[in-house]
Amino acid sequence: MVGAISACTQLGDNEVAATLANHVEEGCERTLFVSNALIHMHSKCGDIEQAWREFNRMSIRDVISYSALIAALADHGKAEVAMNLFSEMQKEGIRPNQVTFVGLLNACSHVGLIEEGCQYFELMTRVFGIEPLKEHYACMVDLLGRAGQLEKAYNLIIYNIGAADAKIWGSLLGACKVHGNTKLSEIAAMHLFKIEPHDAGNYVLLANTYAEINKWDDAERVRKMMSERGMIKSPGCSWIEKLG
Repeated sequence: MVGAISACTQLGDNEVAATLANHVEEGCERTLFVSNALIHMHSKCGDIEQAWREFNRMSIRDVISYSALIAALADHGKAEVAMNLFSEMQKEGIRPNQVTFVGLLNACSHVGLIEEGCQYFELMTRVFGIEPLKEHYACMVDLLGRAGQLEKAYNLIIYNIGAADAKIWGSLLGACKVHGNTKLSEIAAMHLFKIEPHDAGNYVLLANTYAEINKWDDAERVRKMMSERGMIKSPGCSWIEKLG
């Protein structure tokens, strides 16, 4: 049954999820593993209420139970509820893991809770001695970027992550566009061009950053770069349309 639930989780199909949940109701033994799988399945299918119901009916919960629900709450923008659940988890004496903190940092990032996010990062590394993964740094870059603390986000990448991936640089580039920071957007874009040389979206994002502050010569330079590399322009790229 756990295998079937896991497969449904990958599909993200609510109808299949409901069918499997009914099978469990009709007689499948509700072990900790089955309940955890159901929480994860309902969360991935977007049914946070069913995930909550499954969590609340569990007599025994572990770090997987809490982490799965915290992640689901984060995805649905329910940061305060996720943080309260983490507090409950600590009261129960359940030690958090790397997945728990990815969920918490995501929760803070989605609603701009900078101070809380930084506190969780410190708690993870200094109190629980958990080594940050790229996923944690990606959350922090996103959190700081949304808040406009771009230099801080950039320094976090340079001094802690090493070989940052496209997701991390992309997060910084997106934040630079929002806040009009062309200097750091160029740095982030150059890294992205090396990692994903044929991803037109990165070029468009950089060009849009220039266009929004009327740096049309720079936007044109990026357009030419795209043309030289044989990239197809996107119909939604207004700056390309304007530049002709």
